[in-house]
Amino acid sequence: MRLNEIIPTAESDVEISGLALDSSKVKEGYLFFCLVGKVNDGHTFAADALARGAAAIVVERRLALDCVQIEVDDTRRALSLAAAAFYGYPSKKLRIVGITGTNGKTTTTYIVKSIIEASGKKCGLIGTNAVEYADFKNEAGLTTPDPIELHETFKAMADAGVEYVVMEVSAHALALKKTDGIMFETAAFTNFSRDHLDFFGDMQSYAAAKKSFFTPEHARAAVVNVDDELGMEILRDTALHTVTYGAENPSDVFGIDLEMSADGLSYVINMFDDVGKVKFSLTGRFNMYNTLCAAAIASSLGFPLSAVIDGIRNVKKVDGRFNIINTARCSVIIDFAHTDDGIANILRAIREFAPARIITVFGCGGNRDTTKRAIMGKIVSTLSDHCFVTSDNPRFEPPLDIILQIEKGIKEVGNTNYTAIVDRKEAIRAALAMANKDDIVLIAGKGAERYNDVMGRKQPYNDERYVLEIAGEYGI
Repeated sequence: MRLNEIIPTAESDVEISGLALDSSKVKEGYLFFCLVGKVNDGHTFAADALARGAAAIVVERRLALDCVQIEVDDTRRALSLAAAAFYGYPSKKLRIVGITGTNGKTTTTYIVKSIIEASGKKCGLIGTNAVEYADFKNEAGLTTPDPIELHETFKAMADAGVEYVVMEVSAHALALKKTDGIMFETAAFTNFSRDHLDFFGDMQSYAAAKKSFFTPEHARAAVVNVDDELGMEILRDTALHTVTYGAENPSDVFGIDLEMSADGLSYVINMFDDVGKVKFSLTGRFNMYNTLCAAAIASSLGFPLSAVIDGIRNVKKVDGRFNIINTARCSVIIDFAHTDDGIANILRAIREFAPARIITVFGCGGNRDTTKRAIMGKIVSTLSDHCFVTSDNPRFEPPLDIILQIEKGIKEVGNTNYTAIVDRKEAIRAALAMANKDDIVLIAGKGAERYNDVMGRKQPYNDERYVLEIAGEYGI
């Protein structure tokens, strides 16, 4: 493809064979984008990209290099628009739903996909757990892929006959303009609470990134949780046609008469005065909100309540979300909850049906928001009967330093019902050894992840597999 076909402002028509934002992935004839980040400046890798065969580079400032250079105001936005052009604008052939919010994105995407498929339509999925469409499934690298991978995926989906795509849109993706140039059929909002302050600095900046999704530049319609304060702000400020959902404030789609147990939940749904009974295999009030969000999205897309009820009922499991393993000794729940709000929600949900004690194993990720560590310590120790504080993707931080910050929160509220064990496997083993019949062990933070991130290396590991290994070893 010619350069001026990919970037119309380019004065060169040099042939481009591929796109890259990482100089180590550049091949002969590639177009290299010098992305500017908080840590790295891609301009410093331009010479390396040229040495590897780059035909041209996209820059925000002119470099002293003898090559074709396209100067733009924002290389990140330029990358998103160029990726769309390079792959033939595949997003225009798809009806795309984007879901943003602190918690609930992954579960909601699977519910929406199930609803669409219950209506006989082909739907692809892009999110934290995986990329899925037709017979293809691959583990995801990022919640929202980088633009090159994203548009390549859209093309593969369109070529496979996919009609709809439901995807998670993270605040990072919005701030880094990964989704610029994509027109979403519906932009949906789940909820907002503390997270990612290592990147955004403060809650106001984090909220602004979420809100930026709900504009005519990005979407044709919106779906908003009006029981959430930021959701009400979005509703007030957006120019988009909006479908609202909730359980407390007046809304277009709402639920009443919630009943919960270890086997799931049920409630009566009202969708624009069409009424039915929802049954979902995952429990917790937060999962009622996830199903309501999915129902509101379905309504925005024109799907009937019958498809909503069937689609929700058809979801039996979302990998890493409230996955229950029943052993002879106790029940174990594996969940991705890794924010203070997320882990509080799941512990309260478990307390609704827990016949005995709740024992929680958790930690906090390294090189991420440090402000939530003490808060999570307070919450988990208060809502659990006992907790094991351990390692969870320490990255480049000493695991013990993270644990000490979590412990500070536990001690602030005077709780002593905890044990600190750095090694995650040993912490899980100790929790299962402590558990008696009818106790519930919650293992939080990693969910479906297949690795532990330590010093830049992703070591193979999965909570569920390890629990099953112990259960087999001890015959429990």
